[in-house]
Amino acid sequence: MKTKMKPLALLLALVLIALMQICVSGAETTYTLTLNNTGETSHQFEIYRIFSGDLSVNASGKKVLSNIVWGNGVTESGKAFFGDAAQKAETLVTEEDGKAFATALISGGYVQNAVIKTVAANSADTVTNLEAGYYLIKDTDNSQNMTSGAYTAYILEVVGDVTAATKLDVPTVEKKVKDINDTLESDFSEDGWQDSADHDIGDTIPFKITGTLPTNYSEYANYAYKITDEMSAGLTYNGDAKVYVDNGGKETEITSQVNIVPTTDASGTTIEITAVDLKALTGVTIDKDSKIVVYYTAELNDNAVAGSGGNTNSAFITYSNNPNAGGNETASTPKNKTAVFTYKIRIEKVDENNTPLENAGFTLYKKDSTGKWQEVYAYTAGSDTVFTFSGLDDGDYKLVESEVPDGYNKFDDLEFTITAEHDTTSQDPAITSINGAAVEGGVITLQGTQTATVSLADGQISTIIVNKSGSILPTTGGIGTKIFYITGGILAVTAILLLITKKRTKSDE
Repeated sequence: MKTKMKPLALLLALVLIALMQICVSGAETTYTLTLNNTGETSHQFEIYRIFSGDLSVNASGKKVLSNIVWGNGVTESGKAFFGDAAQKAETLVTEEDGKAFATALISGGYVQNAVIKTVAANSADTVTNLEAGYYLIKDTDNSQNMTSGAYTAYILEVVGDVTAATKLDVPTVEKKVKDINDTLESDFSEDGWQDSADHDIGDTIPFKITGTLPTNYSEYANYAYKITDEMSAGLTYNGDAKVYVDNGGKETEITSQVNIVPTTDASGTTIEITAVDLKALTGVTIDKDSKIVVYYTAELNDNAVAGSGGNTNSAFITYSNNPNAGGNETASTPKNKTAVFTYKIRIEKVDENNTPLENAGFTLYKKDSTGKWQEVYAYTAGSDTVFTFSGLDDGDYKLVESEVPDGYNKFDDLEFTITAEHDTTSQDPAITSINGAAVEGGVITLQGTQTATVSLADGQISTIIVNKSGSILPTTGGIGTKIFYITGGILAVTAILLLITKKRTKSDE
């Protein structure tokens, strides 16, 4: 027997079914996108849903979309330009296909309705409540300008719950200088590169710059690379820069394929070493693991500053930072710095009463690696009572009073050694001690009882040289003369007595 449903009951059933359908529709699954920023700068990302569809996982475990339609991130003009969404999706077979599609979407202005998410440097953040779909992720235009960062390559993701990492990296630069003590060494060894050195005025000083390339170097169509080196006025560039590509320790010279332009003014010298496009260089392989290496020398000149401020030299790299723009946008790394230190000896000339004494001359010698003394500088006698020998390296020295004031005894030659410690691995190198003195005004011993004070700020060793008067001989008519007379008389009488005695002895024979 069939039961006939009453009209009211039928109506209620239909409403219930409709409500169930609404609830099922409203319970559509959403997903979370985690953005991992591996860069050293903050990134503001724009996230566009390009395709919508049904998300499933195929037999190989890969997420796929079916029943594909255009997402709300594509403009109407974009839909018209690219045509049917499912057919367009079928053409995206390789990674290169995806890159070309992303570029066309952005360059054509065919995207809209971005979800914006800012992620701090070296951190991650999430975007929630995303529907299943194919998403394009990009940096906001101009957001990486005037930074030391880079734009990430376009990221395309099929969203279930997924993590997308920034596809970026930036070059780094390292500046080094070579140290040498020419009392101990005759030439420069292949090692010993560090962040600081000390040298004499006139020394030839080797420098080395090493630049890296980004891990996403292959993402760029072309890659601009410029090394800028800035040296202070105390250094004179010798015009001998050589540029190499280092692949695993094997260096290939590319000097002839780059532009090297030095510019000098009162503040110092700037050298610009430019490769308009590293990818266009011939005869050499360059990839993400390659390094660009520059060697050159400079001379420490008479403008050199003694002391902890040093004679600085820094380098930075200007590099392509947007693979999406083909490499035509650039940013710069922070500067990496070295310092060349030099020292000075200050001599104050006085007499035994500590009164400044004129008419003395001094010559300073330095021992070379063969053990011979080489003249560094000489002061001739005059009205000076303070003598400063500037531009000195560490090593063994000898100070000679080459001209002595009349009526005074010559000061004994003073042999001493300058030793110094300075930061060898530091972003801002400084002198830490001179002859073991690590504080301003520290007292050191140069030789025997000869002491000196040290100034780290000035790089100076200060000492006082005392000349003592000569002995005063007796004057005419004084007691001293009488002593000579008496002594002379005694000697004469003695001689006569000896002569007489000798004659008598002869006559007795």
